[in-house]
Amino acid sequence: MKKIFMVSLASMFSILGVAALSGCSKEDAAAKKVDVSAMTEALKSGDSEARENACIELAKAGPGAAPAVAALIPLLKDNDAEIRRLAAYALGEIGPQAKAALPALAELASDPERRVAMQVVNSLRSIDPKNYSGLKNETATSP
Repeated sequence: MKKIFMVSLASMFSILGVAALSGCSKEDAAAKKVDVSAMTEALKSGDSEARENACIELAKAGPGAAPAVAALIPLLKDNDAEIRRLAAYALGEIGPQAKAALPALAELASDPERRVAMQVVNSLRSIDPKNYSGLKNETATSP
């Protein structure tokens, strides 16, 4: 009985090891479930909650949301600070494929809302680490 248990346990660990090494992750699974086209359309909604949710979903898609970059850029000038922050977050999660957003993000780095400015700095670093790795956010360090 003990031998059967040990063999079963070893088999289970082998299966888990193969799954871990195969590159299967929760992040990959979430990215595959995001309907980038639908979320890009939702960015144009008059409902701020729909725009917020779309930014969050596009961020989950990571680089797979690159087709949404052009639709995210105008949200960096939204009147709602949370939408500006989430648009910057989504662009940062898209990464280097969001280079078209760099000029708009750089303008937003001095946003009066601290959370927005901090996210912008992080996104700039994520999109273009070579040119923005040393960027410091003065807003983030002041009381």
